Amino acid sequence: MSDDRMTLFELKEKAKWSSDPKEKKTAIKELSTHVENAISELQEIRNITAYEDVKNACAEAIKSMRQARSKVEINETSSTNDSSNSTEDVVVTKDQKKEKIEKEEAKSA
Repeated sequence: MSDDRMTLFELKEKAKWSSDPKEKKTAIKELSTHVENAISELQEIRNITAYEDVKNACAEAIKSMRQARSKVEINETSSTNDSSNSTEDVVVTKDQKKEKIEKEEAKSA
């Protein structure tokens, strides 16, 4: 297992099973710095925990990570976009993608 995957695993386990709520939240914050790789881990933690504050911390971290990713994708697409599509077209597409993801999460929650 790579160091990054091991770190994600260790953080996920700490967030899931630590008896200290502060330690759980710290692990969630650390996971959120791993962006794309950590979203599934945060979803897993959110789905198994009984603590509302931990669920909320996971949801906020996921939301923040997706917003950051969306902004990066928009900037990359608009700066490399050679077609006739305007930046507004790209933003609408990214917003639609975000809405679809949020609807899927709501169904699974």
